Amino acid sequence: MPNKPNHTPSFDLTLLPPAQQQFTILSDTHYMLDGGDAPLEFASRRKQSQRAGAALHLAAQIDSDFTVHLGDLIQEYPDTPDFERALDEALHQLEASGLKPHLVAGNHDVGDKADPTMPTHPVTAEILAQYHRRFGPSWYSFSNGPSHYIILNTQIMNTPLGVEQRAWLETELQKHDAKRLFVFLHLPPYLCDPAEPHRGHYDNLGQPDRTWLLQLLSLHRVERLFAGHVHFAFCDRLGSLQYTIVPSTSFTRPGFGHLFTSAPAPEQGRDDAPKLGFYLCRVFDKRSDLHLIRTAGETNFTATQLITRTPAALQGAALALTLTHPLCPTAEVPLAWPSVIRQRVRNDYPLLAVQEIGATSVRVPWTDIEDTLQRERLQYLRAEGIAVQAFVPFDDALDLHHLLDHYPDCADRWEVQTAGEPMPDTTCLDLLADCSRRTPLSLSTIVPGERIADKQHPRTRLGFRLQELATLNELLTDRELILDSALCRIDAEDDPWTTVQRFRALPPLSHIRRVDWLLTLTSRDDNAHARLATEALFATALLPDAQLYVDPILDLDRTMDIAHGVLDGLCNPRPIFHALRCLNTLLYTYRKAWVPEEREEKGVRILALRSEEHVLELLLPEEPVGWTSASQRIYDLAAGTVAVDTDKVLIAGPSLVYA
Repeated sequence: MPNKPNHTPSFDLTLLPPAQQQFTILSDTHYMLDGGDAPLEFASRRKQSQRAGAALHLAAQIDSDFTVHLGDLIQEYPDTPDFERALDEALHQLEASGLKPHLVAGNHDVGDKADPTMPTHPVTAEILAQYHRRFGPSWYSFSNGPSHYIILNTQIMNTPLGVEQRAWLETELQKHDAKRLFVFLHLPPYLCDPAEPHRGHYDNLGQPDRTWLLQLLSLHRVERLFAGHVHFAFCDRLGSLQYTIVPSTSFTRPGFGHLFTSAPAPEQGRDDAPKLGFYLCRVFDKRSDLHLIRTAGETNFTATQLITRTPAALQGAALALTLTHPLCPTAEVPLAWPSVIRQRVRNDYPLLAVQEIGATSVRVPWTDIEDTLQRERLQYLRAEGIAVQAFVPFDDALDLHHLLDHYPDCADRWEVQTAGEPMPDTTCLDLLADCSRRTPLSLSTIVPGERIADKQHPRTRLGFRLQELATLNELLTDRELILDSALCRIDAEDDPWTTVQRFRALPPLSHIRRVDWLLTLTSRDDNAHARLATEALFATALLPDAQLYVDPILDLDRTMDIAHGVLDGLCNPRPIFHALRCLNTLLYTYRKAWVPEEREEKGVRILALRSEEHVLELLLPEEPVGWTSASQRIYDLAAGTVAVDTDKVLIAGPSLVYA
C-alpha cells in the first residue's frame, strides 16, 4: 500500500479480519471560500472548509490502496466569479492532506444534469473541456488486484456530451467482465425506487440513461455502486448489486430532515453534524465490507478511533436488537427548492445503524414480514449476515403454518409469545411441536399486571423470568419437544451480571437449546444506559451462543413510558450505540471459555473475564476517574476510542482494559 504522511495513528484496525485490499470513499467536501465577516445564508458554511480538511487528513491516515472523491470539491459552481479561485484552494487543501484521490465530476464541478428545472446551468462543452484539461478525462477506470474500478460522469448523461462515455462504458464492462467490478458516480441513479420520476427531481439521474446504466451494471454483475450528491446516507440492493449513497463530510441537506419525527437538526436540518463522514471499503475473497467513519463535523481529532467489525465478520456474536420502531420509515420531501416535485425517500438510518453496531440478529413483529417494504429491507439485512426473528402472539386461532407457507425463507426463526400466562397450554404446545419440523422456533411470553412505581396502570412483562425456566423445561420434556430458544428478561431489580450468574447456577435445560435475553432501556440517562448495556453484553459472553436483544432502537418520546434508545430521534447514535458496537467486536475477537470475577477499586465497579491467555476488565464508573493501568490498551467504549501504551487516562464511562 502507498506511503502516507507520518501522523499519529488515528485508527485502530487490529480487530478486523485481514482484507485483500481496502479503499476510502469521500463525497461532497464543498470547500468554501473565506467570506470574512460577510453574512451567510447558513452559519455552518463557515465550518465547511475546516470540516472538509479534517476529514481529508483523517482519511489520509488510513492505510488505503486508494481513495475516491465522489465530486463537489467546492461550494462555488461553474460560471460564478470565484469558481477558479475556490477550485485552486480546494486542490491545495487536498494536496496538504496527503491524499491523491481519484476524482468524480460533480454538479458543483462541471454543472447540473440535463433538466431545465435545475437551479444552475447544465454542463457545456466548454466547461467539460476545462475540467478535462485540468483533471484528465471525467470517465476512466483502473485495476487493483482482482478488482476493476470505473469512474463515470453522471452530469453529461442524457446529453450529446455523454455519447462517447456511453459507448466506452459498454466496452469497458465487457472487457473486464471477469473481474470484480466497482462503479463510482456523483448523481445517484435513484433514491427510493428505480422507476421514480426524474424531471424536476434534483437528486436522481434522468431517463433514459438511468435505466440503461442500471441494466448494464446488472448484466455485468457489478458488485458495488457508490454515489454522492445528496449529503445523506441511503442504501439498496438490486439483485447482487450493492448500492450506497455516501454522506457528505461538510453538511447535510435540510429537506431530508422530513424523514424524522423529532424536531429538525440545527439550521433547518442543514447542520446535522453526527451524520457527516465517509466510508472505508474492505475487499475479501467472497465479499466486501463497508465501515462508516464518522467525522461528525469535528475539526480536531486527537484520539485513536476503533474500527469495528461488520455483521458478516461477527457471525456468532451476541449483540442483537429488538425493532420497536419500523426498520424503514418513508416520507416525501415537500415540493420545495431545489426540486419542483415531491421526493419520496426511505429513512435508511435505522437499517444502516443495525449494520454499523454489528448486530447479528433482529427481532421484529410478524406484521413486518407481511409488509412488502419492511420485508424487503429485512431481506437486505439477511444478505448482510443479520438473522431475522419474527415474533407473533399466540391465540387458539394462530395459523403459523399459513405464515410459513406465505412467507417461506423470510425469517430465520419464528418466536411464539404466550399471552396472559407464561406457560404454553396444550394447544400452544401442539402448534410448537407441529411447526418445529418446519422452522427453528423460539418461545417468549406476554404477561400483564407488572406494578411499576409512579405508574397508575400496571405494565406488561415480556420474556420469562429465571424461576419460570425449569417449569417450562418440564412441560417441553413431557411433550418430547425441543425448542431452539427461549427468551428471558433481565429484571429491573437485578443487575445483568447477577442475573447471568444466577442463570449459570441453574440445572441444565434439556429441552431448550439456548436462552436469549431481553434488555429494555427505561430511562433518559444515557450514561446509565451505556453502563447497563455493556454490563449485560459482557455477562452474555459467559453464555455460548446466547443473544442479547436490546430495545428500544430509537427514542420513545411520545408514549406512556419515555426512554432514550440506542439512537436518538434523528437516528444519531447515543453513547450506548458506540459502547455496544465496540464491546461486541472486542468480545467476539477475544472469545474464550471465560471465568467471571468481580471487584471494586477506587470506587469503580470492575467486572472481569479471565482465560488462560487473556483478561478483559470492564470498568463501570458512575463519575469520571483517573485510571492507571499497566495494560497496553484501554478502550473508551462509549467514545469508540482506544488509548495505547498510556500510563494514566481519564475514565468517564464504561471502559474495557485488555491484558
